[in-house]
Amino acid sequence: MKKNIKAVIACVAALAVAGGGYALLRLTDDSSSQDSSSQAQTDPASVPTPLLSFEKADITSISVENLNGSFEAVPEGEPAEDGTVTFTIKGLEDLDINYTLTSSLLNNSSTLTSDSTAVENADDLEKYGLKSPQAKVTVKAGTETKTILVGNESPVSGETYCMEEGGNTVYLVGTSSVSVFANSDTAFISTTILEEPAEDEAPTVDKISIKRSDLDYDIVLEYDKTTDEDGTTSGTLATHYMSEPIFAYLDVEKSQDATHGLFGLTAHSVLAAHPDDNTKKASGFDDPLCTVTMNTSDGKTHTLTVGKELEIDDGKYYVAMFDDTDVIYAIDEESVCWASLKPEDIMSKMVFGTMVWDIGKLEINVADGESVTFEGSGTSADDYKVTKNGKSCEAKRFQSFYQFLLKTSAEDFVIDEQPQGDPIVSVYLETQDGKTKQTVEFYESEGKKVLISVNGTPCFKCRSAYVDLLIKNLSKFDSSEEFVMNW
Repeated sequence: MKKNIKAVIACVAALAVAGGGYALLRLTDDSSSQDSSSQAQTDPASVPTPLLSFEKADITSISVENLNGSFEAVPEGEPAEDGTVTFTIKGLEDLDINYTLTSSLLNNSSTLTSDSTAVENADDLEKYGLKSPQAKVTVKAGTETKTILVGNESPVSGETYCMEEGGNTVYLVGTSSVSVFANSDTAFISTTILEEPAEDEAPTVDKISIKRSDLDYDIVLEYDKTTDEDGTTSGTLATHYMSEPIFAYLDVEKSQDATHGLFGLTAHSVLAAHPDDNTKKASGFDDPLCTVTMNTSDGKTHTLTVGKELEIDDGKYYVAMFDDTDVIYAIDEESVCWASLKPEDIMSKMVFGTMVWDIGKLEINVADGESVTFEGSGTSADDYKVTKNGKSCEAKRFQSFYQFLLKTSAEDFVIDEQPQGDPIVSVYLETQDGKTKQTVEFYESEGKKVLISVNGTPCFKCRSAYVDLLIKNLSKFDSSEEFVMNW
């Protein structure tokens, strides 16, 4: 991670591991630990002692001060009919709150019980971490206010030292009951960035637009609307295709995250809530690494803005903001595929993707050679009829030849090479409904390769041996000789 972003988020570095209250409550002084262990063993007490005991509906505020700062939790609206109380974090009411975590905060603030006493009349609170406590929790309910101090973890596994403010009796409380008090305020913000919709309610992703600072072109993926008409897809089985920077079919497995990865996207942690302009700029949002825009069939538009890289102990993350939510998230690298995506990563190798029985016209022109026009009609092998230069020919023979044409392989992605001279071979394909019109041209290139242009745009390269074989297979169409499928 670069130095400037480290400087800005240093104050929230602990947030990346927020929720790990267990670690925050660890006793750090070995000698004190030994003394405390002896003390706990010589002054045993097993009578349960309630440290906090309130009706949830009576609680008006929970104030917490800890190593990550301070926050106040307050009721959100009125109690439900069944008496359920929902708490939110003051100052963050406009954000999506993790109500599971605020519920845990409320539960442990209303009822906190000690199963044993570590020591009575303690004269040295420092050894228990209570002179400068890890957390200070103040609960207000009606006219009553009570404050609990949370110290270090005891040598007894799963136990933490606590005491009432102003008292001198040190209690042992389950660490799991007080770990929630070690959280920062931002730890209570939901890390779910966009909910995963139910399968029967999921909108169609009409378009994904990816803008990157390290690329001089945008990547645009669009929904193939023809799949709505007959329930079929192209030969790649993908429901989307690439429209920019070139036209290309997509590999259905490799492209799934790129087209649908925003649904169910979850952050590792929240770095900042309501960040100011300086924080946004230092995080890279003035010149973002990547901007992903998703348009869906329900009329909604979602935007993920990706800033700089962030290194946390357990891996690499990106800082990001989503839509108009005033939150900076840390998202793991694998979940932000768009930040490093290249067209060739998700493209299918197929240049032609039309089903053979959908073809209405197929024209092939060989430079200084044969020109052939096939015309077809029908919907399946049972009723499809085809002509070659106006004369009837076998549908199965045409199908076999087209199977070879489907083998045209986009072996290399090309965007910066222009064709030279006239095409060696040009192919025009049009579907019966006229909705697909595709012109594919093959040009000579270097290194025993040919440049493939689709609808006037140079897109790919393949081996020249394929084009040589295409010409030979076309010349033997009227014979009974089998087409050569491999080269």
